Amino acid sequence: MTRLTILSHADFSGRIKRSRRNPGFAAFATFVDNIRSADREGTLLLDAGDSFCTNFWPGEPCVRAEGLLGPDAMVLGNHELDKGKDFLEDCIAKASFPILCSNIVERSTGRPVKGTRPYVILERKGLRIGILGITTAYTPYMVTATSFEPFKALDPIETSKRLIPQIRKEGVDLLLLLAHVPFYVDDSGKVTGELAEILDAIPKVDWCMGGHIPGDYAGLYNGTILLKGGFSGHSLCKTSLEVEDGSIKSDQVVLSTDWSIAAKPEYQACEDAIVKPFLSFFNDVIGISDRHWSIRLSRETELGDWLASSLREAAGSAIAYMNATSAGGEIAPGPFTAEDLTSVMGFNDCLYTTHMKGQDIWDLIETVYDPECFGNNAGIFFSGIIVSIDHTRPAYSKVQSICLENGTPLEMNMTYTVGTSEYMSTGGNGTKKVAGRFQWTNTHVRMHDAMLEKARREGGLKAEQVKKLIEIGTPENDNAPY
Repeated sequence: MTRLTILSHADFSGRIKRSRRNPGFAAFATFVDNIRSADREGTLLLDAGDSFCTNFWPGEPCVRAEGLLGPDAMVLGNHELDKGKDFLEDCIAKASFPILCSNIVERSTGRPVKGTRPYVILERKGLRIGILGITTAYTPYMVTATSFEPFKALDPIETSKRLIPQIRKEGVDLLLLLAHVPFYVDDSGKVTGELAEILDAIPKVDWCMGGHIPGDYAGLYNGTILLKGGFSGHSLCKTSLEVEDGSIKSDQVVLSTDWSIAAKPEYQACEDAIVKPFLSFFNDVIGISDRHWSIRLSRETELGDWLASSLREAAGSAIAYMNATSAGGEIAPGPFTAEDLTSVMGFNDCLYTTHMKGQDIWDLIETVYDPECFGNNAGIFFSGIIVSIDHTRPAYSKVQSICLENGTPLEMNMTYTVGTSEYMSTGGNGTKKVAGRFQWTNTHVRMHDAMLEKARREGGLKAEQVKKLIEIGTPENDNAPY
């Protein structure tokens, strides 16, 4: 009998600095390393993607930290492609560990992304372990169009059907699927979503790590070990295996990171070196919060309204919208810093403007609340309009009314200035059929600057006086993790 441990995590997202919300690289890396040191020869460390992109130190610093921790393999997440081909290839070239992706290929050649491989076979304690990497098929809709243009997403099901028999033929004892792909678990324990659909359709694998959507999970899905965890270093999945004569016994668990752990000097030095140039910015007190502010991706919140309002004011537009999935976290009561404020907006895109007719704005809202689109992307935050939605009605007949914040009905043939992020201007979150109708103009104002300017001007966060979203029923297909 051979004992093997697999440690895995997803979506570290460059959260290197310790903060109110995240344990930081040094604590997380030490936590991982202490567990791995119990049996370093018999332990694999796997990363399920979204590790290299962040607002303040994307690319090389993230790759450097990841390399110091030393994963045995990583799969590309959708956010690895956020900054385009050159950025991605530079990250991969600097990586000291295998980076996998079988179903994102170069559009011009059909070959794997430069420097990646579809799968890798590793050996531990005499066991041959095949690791196949796949990335969500929705990646093209989650990256700005210009960044993804050099690439093409292949069907992960067809790709896995082709490669799994090939890997098995190479004589592996275990076949692992490292997947930056979402799945959801309801209150009854039922597993659904893209990764469940993939596992239902492909030849059986022994173990699978998902990613992309927050939430911890460790269990079995139709005989396959299925896991999810990590997310900014908050947790770590641990699978203990006993392999004997083709039989596999497993125990799987999600461990919470110990924030109080004594960080190893090499990990702390790495974190400090990366973070130090930004400390004066992070520690700048911007204003006072008189309450607790938080985000929900699928419903209206005061903080979501405030973010959309800061975008509209900075863009100088009559109406503005942004994807809720770029936001998250909370602002605690009391003084808040630039770090606190920028942490609730995960991306620092430039703001773009265009002119839309009222009918286009109506079409946009209907598209967002189409159950399929909403299930993949949750909602949007908007400013300048009040929208009434009836969730009990069929897709594309849910919008009941739209008016301006002063109560004037939206005129279908009237033209309005509209602002949004660069990502959404290219049709992000499934909105391309509307956003793609227009030419957009870059304001060269970034989202973080818009937020900071508004908070400084107002001396804090001030709630909007008008409720923006009036809802009948609840959204269909609500997979939002918070």
